[in-house]
Amino acid sequence: MNPHWPPAGIEWYYSDDAVAIAHGDCREILPLLGPVDLVLTDPPYGVGMDYASYDDTPENWRELMEFLIPWAKVNAQMLIMPCARIMALPWIYQTFPPDWLMAWYKGSPGTSAWTGFNDWEPHLVYGKVKGIQMHDYIQATPEPFTNGHPCPKPLRWGKWLIERASFPDQTILDPFCGSGTTLRAAKDLGRKAIGIEIEERYCEITARRMSQSVMAI
Repeated sequence: MNPHWPPAGIEWYYSDDAVAIAHGDCREILPLLGPVDLVLTDPPYGVGMDYASYDDTPENWRELMEFLIPWAKVNAQMLIMPCARIMALPWIYQTFPPDWLMAWYKGSPGTSAWTGFNDWEPHLVYGKVKGIQMHDYIQATPEPFTNGHPCPKPLRWGKWLIERASFPDQTILDPFCGSGTTLRAAKDLGRKAIGIEIEERYCEITARRMSQSVMAI
């Protein structure tokens, strides 16, 4: 682990004693980082979301996975992320089979899916943080989209996973940090966290969230 905080060699959009945010493409920034403990992220799904700086196609999603998963398997003890579209699972299992599959249980406020209401969502897990034993589910109810991001994860999602998949002295990385849920959760739980985001407007949203006082756990 790099003993300096924030890690040297990167131009940080925002940093404080716990969090560092970089504005740019994670494929350009991650090679400049040293190892981290846990990668917890919510990448684009390849479903045509309207992003200003990224074309959210299935082909681009596969290119991101072809970079991210090999990088994380070398540079992190553990990677946790949603699997994106259910129809993407065959490609994932053929190309980068995960070590484990977790279920995010959302409860009845889930969004409508093809067969009804989407009450759960699979998450891919690669690797394992040494000394950690986890359950294969996450329980967190979705929150209203009020922070300017089209599909933010609820804060409880980040806290549930970080608290159960890392130790307090470890560093969390989110290479698609969006509105900063992972970073906010990590900071509230006393971890250090690094975020990377390609859209500057989301970097600004995250920076504002990080400048707030640590929230109650």
